[in-house]
Amino acid sequence: MKNIQANGRPPKDAADYKNILEYSGEGVVIHIDGLIVYVNQKMINMLGYDDSAELIGTTALNLIQESRREISKELEDTMLQGSKELISVEDVYERKDGQLLPVEVSVIPVKFGEKDAVQIVARDISERKKVEAEIWEYQNMLKRHSADLILAEEAQRRNLAIALHDNLGQSLAMAKIKIAGLLNELGDAKLRTKVKAIEKDISYAVAETRSLTYELSPPVLHELGFIIALQWRLDKFADETGIMVEYDYNVDSINLRDEQEVILFRSTDEVLKNIVKHAGASQIKVTAHASKYAFIVKVHDDGCGFDTSILNPQKRRRDTFGLFSIKERLEYLGGVLEIQSEDQGGTLVTLNVPVSLEGF
Repeated sequence: MKNIQANGRPPKDAADYKNILEYSGEGVVIHIDGLIVYVNQKMINMLGYDDSAELIGTTALNLIQESRREISKELEDTMLQGSKELISVEDVYERKDGQLLPVEVSVIPVKFGEKDAVQIVARDISERKKVEAEIWEYQNMLKRHSADLILAEEAQRRNLAIALHDNLGQSLAMAKIKIAGLLNELGDAKLRTKVKAIEKDISYAVAETRSLTYELSPPVLHELGFIIALQWRLDKFADETGIMVEYDYNVDSINLRDEQEVILFRSTDEVLKNIVKHAGASQIKVTAHASKYAFIVKVHDDGCGFDTSILNPQKRRRDTFGLFSIKERLEYLGGVLEIQSEDQGGTLVTLNVPVSLEGF
């Protein structure tokens, strides 16, 4: 619209101005006091009308999807007031055949026949919306596959843990019993020393097998549920790292779906591992609180903190992939990951998952 003057008025030659609008690549409507006084051919085609006579004299707001008319009027008023924040807005128009048309709209005040008027310029963005919808569906599909992979991985972990416990673990335990019996029968001191060394190695292998079994798939998670499993993980975390752990729960148990239980447990475990790797914390506080509609796990450490802007897609670093993965998994559950942190100010990680707890 290069021929529009700086004061928002069209050129003095109205015929030239109308020609400019007619050949515009965007749909144009001009209304005075809400009634349409001009519509260009592009807009007529976009809305599926036969000619301008069907629109001239009608209410401009009727072009908009009925449920959006009030907010559209407010946005139009805001743009007319010269808001620098609203150059254009997305809206939804209604075609003659009732089909909805997504558009991008900008509004400016103009003169039309020496009267104050409002010019609406609308661009058809249906193709863009279609592409966005396809991208959104593709992202959701990836999230679903990611969650399916997590559950499949957990099933494999559990099967391997069971195999380790039932086969290797039992074999090692039996070997230990036999070694103990052999020691009772040995009289040779040197031979007893050698067999005791073997017994010590077997005892170590038994302990490592048990530890590996729990690392792969804690039986406590599947048998006793998330709360007890989280307590076990935090006790183990404190023993292994020397970091002081405080925890608080408002429920002793909670009935979660398999995918919720696994994703929450693995996500919390990832947060704990990040604390060990990066935070330099001396203590953490973990809360697990349930309400009627949400289950929230918070992990607060007193470590060095970090600049959370590095989590933005444009600035994301390789070492933030774990947090990004947690975010994706929680979003699959309809949940939210929130991170509050400052340099040298500690970090608060909140895992929020929607649940439905009857009678809570």
